[in-house]
Amino acid sequence: MEARKRALQRLISGGTIPVFPLPDLVFFPHASLPLHIFEPRYRKMTQDALRGERLIALALLNPGWERDYDGNPAIAPLGCAGLIEDDVRLPDGRFNIRLRGLARIEFLSFVQESPYRIARVRVLEDRNDQDGPQVEEDKKRLMAVCAGLLQEFSGRDSQAFALDNAMPFAAAVNTLCQSLAMEPREKIALLGLDDVRDRCRGLLGILEERWREISLRQARRQDPTGRDVH
Repeated sequence: MEARKRALQRLISGGTIPVFPLPDLVFFPHASLPLHIFEPRYRKMTQDALRGERLIALALLNPGWERDYDGNPAIAPLGCAGLIEDDVRLPDGRFNIRLRGLARIEFLSFVQESPYRIARVRVLEDRNDQDGPQVEEDKKRLMAVCAGLLQEFSGRDSQAFALDNAMPFAAAVNTLCQSLAMEPREKIALLGLDDVRDRCRGLLGILEERWREISLRQARRQDPTGRDVH
């Protein structure tokens, strides 16, 4: 925890961070993310980060990124800074790393374009990101919905809903935002909310809609006597 606080302070004071853009991934504070780094420019980025502050920002590529992927395609204005907590360098120069989300950031400008981008950023503060009476009801509701959905799914589909009740509120909300299968635009919208309670409630709306869809599908599979239709 202390390492994360120090890294965040370095980011706030320094204001710049290397950028790793991806097409379908939105990263959230507190979430953990394993990454396999194989492109030469991002191997260089990872190597430089490990020699320095161990910080990398994840950015979502805008639609149409394929036309300029080898260059610098446009990215969403919001992203998340991450701290490299674990790293393994493979014999051929690739890396396996694990990032921990530190803070939401706004990309302001680029101070380097090649071989990889370095951005000047503004750190965005989250409100209601600490446990306490003000978030207790939201957390209970989130855990209850996840427990219900966990019973409806099996195997890999259920893993996103297996939250530990002891997990802090912000970590639970953001981890679920990170792991749940959603469109990137939905995730960016959640990342853009600066109040974790609002993010939780937006997420609950998505989860409860999915639960309703599951219930409707199950109802259609049953005949009037309640027996499953095969």
